[in-house]
Amino acid sequence: THSFARVVRASSKGSRALFADMGFLHESEPLSWDQALDSLRLVREHGIEQFLAVFHRCQHIEGDSFKWGDEVEHGIFSLVGGADDVYRSVRVALRSPEVLAELRAVEGRVEELAKASHAERSGFTCTPCTWMPEYGRWMLESTPGHPFEGVEGTAQLEANMKLRRARLAAALQPGEIAPTVTSMPLFGVPGFCEPHREPNGPVTESLFVPDEVIFPHPRFPTLTKNIRLRRSSRVEIRRPRFEAAEALSKLGKDAPIPASQAEADALDHVYADAMAFGMGNCCLQVTMQASSLSESRYLYDQLAPLTPIMLALTAATPFMRGWICDDDTRWGQLAQSVDDRTPAERSSVASSSTGGGDERLAGRGVRPLPKSRYDSIDCYIGEGPEAAENNDVPLVLDEEHVGRLVEGGVDEALARHIAHLFARDPLVLFGDRLHLDDEHDIDHWENLQSTNWQTLRWKPPPPHKGALSSSDEGHIGWRVEFRSMEVQITDFENAAFSSFIVLLSRTILESKLNLYIPMSKVERNMKVAQGREACTSERFWFRTNISAGEGAEAEQIATSDMEPVALMTVSEILMGKGPFPGLIPLCHRHLEAADYEPATRKLLREYLAFIARRAEGKVLTAATWMRSFVLNHEAYQQDGRVPPAAAHDLMIAAAEIGEGQRPCPELVGDVVRLLPCEFPTPTETEVAAQGAAVAQPWLLRPRAGTFPCCSQAAGVNKTEAPSSAQMMMIA
Repeated sequence: THSFARVVRASSKGSRALFADMGFLHESEPLSWDQALDSLRLVREHGIEQFLAVFHRCQHIEGDSFKWGDEVEHGIFSLVGGADDVYRSVRVALRSPEVLAELRAVEGRVEELAKASHAERSGFTCTPCTWMPEYGRWMLESTPGHPFEGVEGTAQLEANMKLRRARLAAALQPGEIAPTVTSMPLFGVPGFCEPHREPNGPVTESLFVPDEVIFPHPRFPTLTKNIRLRRSSRVEIRRPRFEAAEALSKLGKDAPIPASQAEADALDHVYADAMAFGMGNCCLQVTMQASSLSESRYLYDQLAPLTPIMLALTAATPFMRGWICDDDTRWGQLAQSVDDRTPAERSSVASSSTGGGDERLAGRGVRPLPKSRYDSIDCYIGEGPEAAENNDVPLVLDEEHVGRLVEGGVDEALARHIAHLFARDPLVLFGDRLHLDDEHDIDHWENLQSTNWQTLRWKPPPPHKGALSSSDEGHIGWRVEFRSMEVQITDFENAAFSSFIVLLSRTILESKLNLYIPMSKVERNMKVAQGREACTSERFWFRTNISAGEGAEAEQIATSDMEPVALMTVSEILMGKGPFPGLIPLCHRHLEAADYEPATRKLLREYLAFIARRAEGKVLTAATWMRSFVLNHEAYQQDGRVPPAAAHDLMIAAAEIGEGQRPCPELVGDVVRLLPCEFPTPTETEVAAQGAAVAQPWLLRPRAGTFPCCSQAAGVNKTEAPSSAQMMMIA
């Protein structure tokens, strides 16, 4: 959700190209917060100039193809004890730097093999993947090595996700697992990491989390420390305990801040105090390239009302710090974990107690900011009148930024969006990257753009890539990133929800749908979406008259006899209510009208049927299923805590379900997805042995058989377990 380093992807024609943000992990020592303070204004001002340079260079792009890609975030966990061990547990394994290095070496060999002339003759399918670091030292991010082309690309997605899962599994040590879950339930409980480290380090000063859980690149601990220093305290994260939601709602501004773990556990809600509790959650994201600047802005706006709906549908975070929570998602936890606002900014009225504040900070550090920098979007950016009419949430911004952007040729609506991003301060500065060429460098623009973590992100092209012809392999255009979804346990679910966003986006664009609702209602929906079982128990504001097209199709979609914006359940939004047709039937209509392959249509219908069942409650969200798993576990003591044995068994179950070893109809119905059990042919093996560098057969496709990382490995003696190389060769 939260990548600070963006992926290098490849174009569909095969050559490497950047197809995401231009954020990067600069290799030098960041400035301390005290050193950075004098340069914050410079970064804000020059970031505006850098955006203008990109805008002028790339605003005339037209006719880009619809390319897209997904991002899946993974966590690596270490099992403690065997299946019958009463003291069994699970820990986060602080090994992602080593695993990342191994996976990148694998991808290098895949690329070499793909380039070998005899590989093509032998019929190899050498599919590359891309691996990037994430915030936690137990986390990493995977993406396809090439962006997918059009809706037809959804036919490749699930297999690609399986391939990434298989390659990651092959890089694990005995007793390690990597289920696709948002977080490990015991994160923050004493002894939760392997190797063990003590909390209360100088970066986080956390009661629960050691600094060593942060990925070792200096950007990450610097970001963590600077958030704490800017706000003048540790972050405060609070979630409701299971069946005690009212306690949190009664907390005022002076909520108690515990001084020990015991004091924290004595509260009537779940408390945490470090960025890792938020940025340590895994998510699922989709980035799509629009045909033009105008289309990217339209698509951004139309997807905005869908962000809370998809959050509710994918809810998967029922635990925090070993407690069972009474809400279902990571979103509020994340927002609180990176909340760098000063006490005055967190107030609802401007403060004069600081004597005018600090001139070096945005808004002098005393201007009220209603939200954390990680939250839902605050405005539409479209060019039409409906965007302005529905922008009913006041924006915090500097008018001089708006004026400079308008003077530079940006229209008012877009200028206000950009200026709103720059109402925040940059958090990590590098001394050797301060004085840059604003016509060609974009560090300062990306510094603010990439640390406003919102439900959607509108992405201008990298200037050197956007300036290329649309027919050039390396060209990158205007993109929209959908960011609200939680990662799911199975590749089927992750592929279904990603494909739905892709298909719905094409339906919106082709049918010229109008999904605008007041932005204040989008914000209300985001709060509702986080509640327990919101997917089936809550109602959301949604537009009923969604046609902006012309002719017979527009007449069929129009619903003038309903209120223009009405409260509906997720199921009604997806499947329809009265004359309102529902989004899934509109997707079916698009499938019928478009010239897609029959196999693609069949697969997408299967995904749509699954999503409809999820909305109806016929299959459970991961949050509901996991909470039920713990509540019904034999070790549960009826005290609201997740027992270590239950966490151990739950993570094993999630890993086995994700790998296709264990059916789970409660989550996916009767869908069965097993990893392919294809061994390389003798010819393939022979050619691989003769190919570039090292080319093990397992590099070529998802591994065969099963990988003994779950039930069998839980109690295995590491001295008797297969080596990493042996596990890789299982395929």
